[in-house]
Amino acid sequence: MATVQTTQGNKSNFKNIMLVVMILFMLMLMTSVVAFFVARNFAGSTTNRHEAEKQATPYSAGDFLTNLSDKGYIKVSLVYLLDSKELEKEIQSKDFEIRDRIFTILRSKNFDSVKDSRGMEELRKQIKTSINTLLTSGKITDVYFTSIIVN
Repeated sequence: MATVQTTQGNKSNFKNIMLVVMILFMLMLMTSVVAFFVARNFAGSTTNRHEAEKQATPYSAGDFLTNLSDKGYIKVSLVYLLDSKELEKEIQSKDFEIRDRIFTILRSKNFDSVKDSRGMEELRKQIKTSINTLLTSGKITDVYFTSIIVN
């Protein structure tokens, strides 16, 4: 009788092991499916963003050097990212107005507000918003600092 119980105990252990293996296999399969869909959606969103950036046109705005409101000076070189080639002509025709707005924004800043990256991000947003209010045939999608000196 001892041998019969051992055989039934082995069958019971085998069933438990097979159950655990099947559960692990199902979990791996579900994880793989979820990872596939997440990766596909993530790759799709970055592809759309890259396509939009490829259509945008860079425009070098040049250098801007002026005094800060409290002490020191700031010198920046800017590049605008335009949403169309046609906008470049409008920017060239309104260059004096755009430069004036940028100088006004730069002169209103103090040393403490532009010495760190948070201040520069705020400056970038102000420049972009200010220029876009002047434009009628498109908009600037982003402003890049190619050179920054704050002293």
